Amino acid sequence: MPDHPLLIQLDTTLSDRVPQDAVDFAGSWSKHSRRTYGSEAQLETRAGPFADVVDLRWRGTLTGTAPMSGIAFLLTAGTLYWAKAPEISPALPVEVSLHAYADYMRDRATLTSSVGGAYLPGIPVPIASDLDAACTVDEGVVTSGRVSRIAQTNDAAIFVLLLPRNLLTVGRKRLWRVRDQIVGLLPLDVRQLLTQRRSGTAPSVV
Repeated sequence: MPDHPLLIQLDTTLSDRVPQDAVDFAGSWSKHSRRTYGSEAQLETRAGPFADVVDLRWRGTLTGTAPMSGIAFLLTAGTLYWAKAPEISPALPVEVSLHAYADYMRDRATLTSSVGGAYLPGIPVPIASDLDAACTVDEGVVTSGRVSRIAQTNDAAIFVLLLPRNLLTVGRKRLWRVRDQIVGLLPLDVRQLLTQRRSGTAPSVV
């Protein structure tokens, strides 16, 4: 169950307005190493010293029976970030990545994620000696019309709200809005999120 007031409000107000269809969520992890510059200042000189970086990446798909889109959310201790997916398809790609220095000297990694072409901001997350244990992806079944967690670290979580295509009106640059008959009587903040803007933020304490 989401633990941010806006996510809870979305989940409860849409639960009886949007069909609750099962969407399969599955994928796999991969790990690669690369060498990069130790600081941005080296980009001009293209000289060392260099640093080894590990990229741990989960790639998967949300697969339903009909075209859909959705909203991706990133909840941190201070902020809830959200972004609408531009893709509308029976299968939406999902990616969750951790990027860390191979020697773990900084005790943190950068978490990045995307859902259906909606990119959430990269944030620092703490890690111990095992990068593989820093993030968990909740594979299984996601229900449309409900706010569902799909991944988490110790201090951040990624959620998704999936919506069927027949409830959406698509405007310019693939920016969609939920049809008026669905959102007409919803609270103002929920209605604005579902009908305006492509992305936004909300404080974690409201």
